[in-house]
Amino acid sequence: MALGTVPKFSIVVPCHASRAWLRPCLDSVLSQSFTDFEVLGVDDADADGSGRILDEYAAADPRVRVLHLEENVGLGPARNAGLKECRGEYVLFLDADDLYLPGSLAAIARRIDDTGQPDIVLFDYERTFWDGRLVGNQRHDAFAREGAGVFTAAERPIFLTFLEIVWNKAYRRDFLTRHGFAFTAGFYEDAPWTYSTMLTAERIATLDRVVVHYRQHRTGGNIHATSGRRQWDIFDQYDRVHAFIQSDPELAGWRRFAFDRSLDHILAVLAKPERIPPEDRAEFFHAAHAFAKRWKPEDYTIDRSRRGFRRWQLIYDDYATYSTLKVTGKVLQIPSPRKSVGKLLHRAKLDPNLAVYAACRCARYACNPRAIYEKAAELAPQVRGVWVIDSEHLTEIPEGVEYVVAGSAAHNKVLARGTYFVNNVDWPREVEKRAGQVHLQTQHGTPLKKLTTGLDLDRVDRWDFNLSSNRYSSEIWERTYPSYFEELEYGYPRNDRLLTASLEEVRAVRASLGFDDSQLVLLDAREESHFDLGRLPVAVLDVNSGPRLDDLVLAADVMIADYSPLVFDYANLDRPIVLLIDKPDCDVYFDLTEFPPGVVARSAEELGAAFDSGAFAAPEAAKHRQLFRERFCEYDDGRAGERVVRRVFLGEDDVPAITPLRDRTPAPSAYFVHNG
Repeated sequence: MALGTVPKFSIVVPCHASRAWLRPCLDSVLSQSFTDFEVLGVDDADADGSGRILDEYAAADPRVRVLHLEENVGLGPARNAGLKECRGEYVLFLDADDLYLPGSLAAIARRIDDTGQPDIVLFDYERTFWDGRLVGNQRHDAFAREGAGVFTAAERPIFLTFLEIVWNKAYRRDFLTRHGFAFTAGFYEDAPWTYSTMLTAERIATLDRVVVHYRQHRTGGNIHATSGRRQWDIFDQYDRVHAFIQSDPELAGWRRFAFDRSLDHILAVLAKPERIPPEDRAEFFHAAHAFAKRWKPEDYTIDRSRRGFRRWQLIYDDYATYSTLKVTGKVLQIPSPRKSVGKLLHRAKLDPNLAVYAACRCARYACNPRAIYEKAAELAPQVRGVWVIDSEHLTEIPEGVEYVVAGSAAHNKVLARGTYFVNNVDWPREVEKRAGQVHLQTQHGTPLKKLTTGLDLDRVDRWDFNLSSNRYSSEIWERTYPSYFEELEYGYPRNDRLLTASLEEVRAVRASLGFDDSQLVLLDAREESHFDLGRLPVAVLDVNSGPRLDDLVLAADVMIADYSPLVFDYANLDRPIVLLIDKPDCDVYFDLTEFPPGVVARSAEELGAAFDSGAFAAPEAAKHRQLFRERFCEYDDGRAGERVVRRVFLGEDDVPAITPLRDRTPAPSAYFVHNG
């Protein structure tokens, strides 16, 4: 967009703690069929990487502009910062975790033109839940019934009974500027903005179309899952609403309406334990009474309805009746005999120095759990590590490593007494987490194939920590597994050896596999083997041919892969990678061939040519590999295991800093060292 050009829309997207959903949000905007818009991404000084994502999109699309705030100011002031920079005829606000449906901007633009450029165009939305459910706006029928033409709020008051939100409207920028509208700080900032703009607008139109998918978070991420004193902001915000109405005699007819609506909103917040904990309920109730006393209209009469009775309790500060009705209205939950017996069986005292490990569904002594176990033996020897292994894979456990057989009495005992639980998949559903136990999910690779959202969330709720090797992975984990775990962006301990092994160690591993320095060794990590590699002038190692995967990785001078997640680990070695992919995989988060770690071959002939010409190891391939490493090898610096042990087992917050990529020295390739 040329400087000075006035787009149809300016879309303000404030970002804070939103990295998991920011890419889908921006993609939903930038993929619209209507293209005459600008996006103002406001980085509200969050360390989660949202600003970095905004910069990435701005570099790729000139319609995106980014504002980086120096300190966290909150949602309202962040919107104000974006609003000041808007150039469009109309302004829209979109939260960074929500989505525009396809064709939405085109439909809004048509409606604006059809209704003669109104001050506000109000459109519909649906709530989208973490389990895939879609729930429509309860008042959506009003669009068809009363949404024709243009009108004022006084002429169609039904549209002020909608949820007080700002992102279901397009606002004419001249209208906002002329009246000097601005957001207030704090929670519930939508309320004063909604009342002031809707009651001031002289021409309002509606669009009977679902435009926004409003994300309902399972945990965290928005006001619905936030408890604490921030919920008291609702009184300040509605103070502003009533002060605005009282400041204009022409709005006197709205006093009763706004009073009832504000009490209903306050009562709705009060009823939600995730916002107002039981121990704070009385204090919040009495603060609500003080609010009601401030703003009750002089001629106010009680509505003889259940809702009116609730309002009456606030107005007369009758917390005794409110709390009694709340308790008696509950359905008593009687615990099942099975759970009661389970509690009796799990009264054993926790051993503060017992860690329980498992990997690959109790079938392996491997991966991140193995690396953490071995690093814990070095840094936290007081922590006893016990592995869980199924009876068919007992040979996987090396001599000297303590283990219990899955399903045995000894297994049940360590489950009951263990304090730390480390796994790269997950523990069975029947394993109940006890108070004081700490669960670390290490994952088993960078996610490339799409994960199923919302499955086994009861198991995810056990996680205290989740391990990540790059920000890309963190976004996927947080989006796919909505829970309260702490993201440990430390790198993968299983890759530490790839950054610390010496040339002598590499040579020893190769010798054990029958290779010397003169042989170019290729690791075949393809998940689907469509082409025969026998004609290549290399020695080929199959990824499943050895007892230790990291030995095979260290031994190989080149990797050939398709959509294998092992690509991300091998890239840490900064050795050539060739992708052999003849057709795209639609079930992945992104196409590896569009952001490859090296040469891409589409056929056996192209693969042979890459080796015959030396292109597989040429500077152009190295350039692609470097870009790939910068994105996906972000935290793997050889000290991931140490960081995990110090944070999880030793409780240290000040863990070793990540070594920059340019300062790392990966384990060398014996072949390339030998050949200069």
